[in-house]
Amino acid sequence: MYHYWAYGLLVASEMEFPELLPYVFEEQDVTIRLGKTPEALTGDGVVHKVRVSISPNEYLLKFLNVANYYAARGNEIIIEPLPDGDEKSVRLFALSNAFAAILYQRNLIPLHASGIFYEKGVALFCGASGAGKSTTITALQQKGYRVFTDDVCVLQQQPDGSVTAVPSYPMIKLWEDSFEKNGLMMVDEEKRLRPELPKYANFFHANFFTQPQLIKQIFVLEQSNLGDGVHINPLTALQAFDEIQKNVYRPLQLTSMKKRNILFSFVNHLIKNTATYKINRPSNRNTLPELLLQIEAKLV
Repeated sequence: MYHYWAYGLLVASEMEFPELLPYVFEEQDVTIRLGKTPEALTGDGVVHKVRVSISPNEYLLKFLNVANYYAARGNEIIIEPLPDGDEKSVRLFALSNAFAAILYQRNLIPLHASGIFYEKGVALFCGASGAGKSTTITALQQKGYRVFTDDVCVLQQQPDGSVTAVPSYPMIKLWEDSFEKNGLMMVDEEKRLRPELPKYANFFHANFFTQPQLIKQIFVLEQSNLGDGVHINPLTALQAFDEIQKNVYRPLQLTSMKKRNILFSFVNHLIKNTATYKINRPSNRNTLPELLLQIEAKLV
């Protein structure tokens, strides 16, 4: 078995995951096995969608031409690779969809956010896929900031009511144009995430820090064709509540597993002590230099 740390959990896996942080432990939180997944989920409370079924304690995904995934009780993942599934794709959807199910089953909330370390805590950048989260933290990394997480972090509520963030795993996922925008050399094809996807892995295992961090600031990234510049505006508590809950990771799982009350509790505590901003910028040109100047002004 391979032993890893991921999303704040200790993972024992029959499948090797180069993306994850190798870790030494005696007892795991989650076990990943290769094998046959159930044909279907049955019983009360099961939500059936196209190729996915979800209940509060079980999750079954049949990803076309890649693999079938079963996650249960917050401590078990079964992966059934399909004949045409390449190994990178099999791993990618295990790390995203299956692990999101495990987190919700454990009453944890994954947030669609990347982050950097800032003032004895972290600043998070939320946004939908393609909003520029990974490009932004990579650009800040180039300026000397330390990366906390990419794409996903896990919200945890502490005994004193504060909400902390836990990183996912030490890999930044970058589109091809992000390398040019950040002045980085293009990585080799071995780091392509999927054969047909122009997105690449940029690892940072040596600088990965696993401890929960207080969330100091949140920036919500949004691109549009309205306006001609970058605008960062503070959000009211009500606006922040709405924006943060909209950026939960894998919202279908959240709703189907009936975890929305937990999300509301987490976000309600979070907005009381965290400055939240909305970033609007045009999508028809490279605004990264201007974006960084405005973000750094808020980080001072």
